[in-house]
Amino acid sequence: MTNNTHNGVTDLVALERSLERQAHAAIAAHARDEITGPRVFLVCDFEYKFRHEAHRGWAYGREPKYDQHGRRKEEKIRWPFHTIAAAAWMVVRFDGQSDLPEIAEPVVMTLADHAEVDILRGLFDALNSIGREARMVTWGGEVRDLAVLRYQACRHSLNLPIHLRDTSPHARERIDLCRSTTVQADPVHLDEYAAGAGIPAKPSPPEDIGKLVEAGDWVAVHDHVLADVLTTTIVALRWLAAMGEIGCDRERAAMAVADAALAASPDSAFVIRDFKPWARDRLRSAALRGNVYRIEEAA
Repeated sequence: MTNNTHNGVTDLVALERSLERQAHAAIAAHARDEITGPRVFLVCDFEYKFRHEAHRGWAYGREPKYDQHGRRKEEKIRWPFHTIAAAAWMVVRFDGQSDLPEIAEPVVMTLADHAEVDILRGLFDALNSIGREARMVTWGGEVRDLAVLRYQACRHSLNLPIHLRDTSPHARERIDLCRSTTVQADPVHLDEYAAGAGIPAKPSPPEDIGKLVEAGDWVAVHDHVLADVLTTTIVALRWLAAMGEIGCDRERAAMAVADAALAASPDSAFVIRDFKPWARDRLRSAALRGNVYRIEEAA
């Protein structure tokens, strides 16, 4: 009886150790797959135009509000009264074998050439085409952009892609880089983060984009939304590599992003003047020996 008990305990210990080894192997394999398996990301950004008439209809008859100096406060035009004036996206693919991603040419659509519903369809088709395992990447998208996309899908009777159906801000189908990089620190603007990291950003001041949209300066709007996607893509590649989700040659990847952007928008002042030279200089400096000065290393 004692031998049988001893043998039973020994078998249980052996089984426990075997299961523990299998669990460790599974975790290690999953970790390898996170880096070596195929990964797809769609990075996107949006700009808006206010629906003033609809907002005035909502505000009509409401009690006015005043500041501490007795001046009337204008009602803030919030996201139910936003029209998508411009959208841009870029698809980044890692095949699991190379640290250089495949970069698709960025797509930019504005109200200059497309109706809002067509911009939405273009984005939703792009998301559907990359599959449910791919991830949608934004900067601050959970704060406003995704609410507008869902709202406008309802207005235009469009079906949402799978990436937008989970309304949790932590949905696995999406990455909000502003939320991810911030954690519990103060949230920062994209151009603020980029300036600290030495990445080119925003060819015009952020507060001017609404004025550019209202003025119908679609060339400037095109460049602005394209610049945001390029900057966000660089931030995403660095973040994903640092988190161990991808293996990435940062300098060559940045150059691939710049080449794709220039091919899609050969007249972009931001790409020609700022982004392509920055990517080229980083690639060249990566091949140099010794100390190389970079803006993000300045005190």
